[in-house]
Amino acid sequence: MKYLIFLVSLFFVVPVQSQIPDLMPLPAKYTLKNKDFSINTSFKIEIQGDANERVYKEASRFFQRVAERTGLFFKTWMVDEGSKLSGRGLLIKIKTKGNLALGMDESYSLQIDQAQILLTANNDIGAIRGLATLIQLIGAGQEGYFFKGIAIEDEPRFTWRGLLVSQPYHFMPMDVIKRTIDAMAAVKMNVLHFYISDDQGYRIESKVYPRLHQLASDGMYFSHEQVREMVQYADQRGIRVVPEIDVPGHSTAMIYAYPHLASVARDYALQDHWGVFDPTLDPTKASTYTFLDSLLTEVASLFPDQYFHIGGDENTGKDWQKNQSIRSFMQSNNLKTTLALQNYFNRKVQAILQKSGKITVGWDEVLMKEVAPASAKKYFQDGRYDQLIETNVPKDMVIQSWRGMEALLSSAKNGYKSILSKGFYIDLVQPASYHYLTDPIPFRNDIIIPDSEANFDRFESDIIKKIQQGEKLLSAEEEKLILGGEATMWTEHVSAETFDSRVWPRTAAIAERLWSPAELRNVDDMYRRMDIVSIQLESLGLTHIKNKEMMLRRLMGTNDVTALSNLVQYLEPVQGYKRNRANNFTRFSPYTLMVDIAVPDQKAVRSVTALFANAGVTKEIEKLNQVESLLQQWIVDARKVQLDIDQKPALKDFLVPTIYLEKIAAVGINAIGIYKSGSKLEKFWDEEKEELFKKAVKENGYCELKVVTPLKNFIMSLVRQ
Repeated sequence: MKYLIFLVSLFFVVPVQSQIPDLMPLPAKYTLKNKDFSINTSFKIEIQGDANERVYKEASRFFQRVAERTGLFFKTWMVDEGSKLSGRGLLIKIKTKGNLALGMDESYSLQIDQAQILLTANNDIGAIRGLATLIQLIGAGQEGYFFKGIAIEDEPRFTWRGLLVSQPYHFMPMDVIKRTIDAMAAVKMNVLHFYISDDQGYRIESKVYPRLHQLASDGMYFSHEQVREMVQYADQRGIRVVPEIDVPGHSTAMIYAYPHLASVARDYALQDHWGVFDPTLDPTKASTYTFLDSLLTEVASLFPDQYFHIGGDENTGKDWQKNQSIRSFMQSNNLKTTLALQNYFNRKVQAILQKSGKITVGWDEVLMKEVAPASAKKYFQDGRYDQLIETNVPKDMVIQSWRGMEALLSSAKNGYKSILSKGFYIDLVQPASYHYLTDPIPFRNDIIIPDSEANFDRFESDIIKKIQQGEKLLSAEEEKLILGGEATMWTEHVSAETFDSRVWPRTAAIAERLWSPAELRNVDDMYRRMDIVSIQLESLGLTHIKNKEMMLRRLMGTNDVTALSNLVQYLEPVQGYKRNRANNFTRFSPYTLMVDIAVPDQKAVRSVTALFANAGVTKEIEKLNQVESLLQQWIVDARKVQLDIDQKPALKDFLVPTIYLEKIAAVGINAIGIYKSGSKLEKFWDEEKEELFKKAVKENGYCELKVVTPLKNFIMSLVRQ
């Protein structure tokens, strides 16, 4: 790895005085200054104005992080009302106490020069966002550490910038949740969507229905005290926590604990597989609503945020159709489809939550109507968005679009507020560039591709075509109904030790998309800054970088994992839902193998791709020598790993990638040798080599060797010279 970094450093030369600061997300407006603020042991912080305890604690935490980053011995890093500046330092001016709610003012201004740092905000929430920017501005030089001179005027583009964490599939303990909240605050995200219940488990304590956590949690749940601790931890960092109890589908855990809730009488058990299942709450029984009234009121009391998510997704309706009593109820109430029955159910649940002062959020199934694709497309072409939605859905329900842009457009066109998650499914291990170019405003959405079989397949291509032609699909007033977006971390294929590597640093790119100006589209610079932020996130306790070596040591049973580590950096998990094809993973499966250690969007892959591309264009001897040395190292590492695999059965998934890495490296070295000798390569690429590279690029062990195609492109550039 050190050798690769050396080679890449020869290729990448980043100007010292870059005009784009090393910040993520980038501020709305900024101007770089020539004079920096040097940091020494006399540095202090003073807070003026009508501030509450939240900002004093965050200023103290900021001060501590400055000490950790710089190694400076401050006399104290505690900030309170008595903290005063006696010289140079950070002055924070706040007008009033902040209110943690949707639409809260998060704006701030930051002025840094050699004499002073001034952070001004209307409230403490804005000040906290400014501190998140300021910690990223720490630089270092021969004379010590400094805050980069800059003038910033900043505020978010969207008011809802969220991250969903699903607890039922693989339970994430409190330390994972807390470090996730810290990372969210670092990149200015402001909503933790806390997903509580599904077919695999119910994950918080219930005192009104204790069988939920006693029977349906496998002993893995948060107590009431822990929930309050989590909510307070997030509140301290300016982050709202929105709970989700998914009903009426995805309810096996609730039915397992309380079978009288079921639509069909059968023996129930917690699901150990992933997918969509038929068990559904019975929406026709009064006892169902009695249960939900008590349960939702209890859960609502634990989460002070105004919003409450009721799920509403992926109800197959099959169990409703199997129940004669439910079918009769539908007929008596003129409910012609199971979706109409679910709409009836949703309104009843919404009324329950309104008693607790909650506004309901649901996945897009709570709004969208069952319409034949041809009819839906015709409605879209005619602008009849009213025909695409269910009637009687209350206008104050917020729609979370996860299946496609159709739901987002239909929501806005019909006067509903909405949140976009389509394109932000980070569990599908897609590259950060894809997420970065996905935008909640359709007109600004540069890249919409089907990324799951769950997409609407009605007129998605027509939407894409209109966007590509530059057509604005929403009016300015309709665009205001789009609250923002939410990254979703469904935990089917992660454990507590791999969670961070699936969420970070790619979610930082989503955070920038939701905070920063829409015009930002420089993917290369996004990656440059994301790689910097990735290192900074480690200081918050994130394990997305360091756990790779630990997991390799476990498989190897030795400290020397250099060769295997070098190989893993070129492997990436298969994208989308490909890992589900065999349906052989359960919540008891080991998530400790090659596919779990490999991470999406590898920096090493991007670096090697750039090195190959540059060498292929310039064909300079120095560049060719760098490529040749790298390929020789691939062969050394591959052979070392192959010897280790013979003695370690747990490493068997690595065998095929190492064999192909060695073979394609040999082809590359051969091509370079011929080119440097002055001979022609027009007959070099033959059917045998083409077949080799076709096999090498195929997935093995749910992973893909991502350097195959870049190497082939490099070799072909020599062939075509």
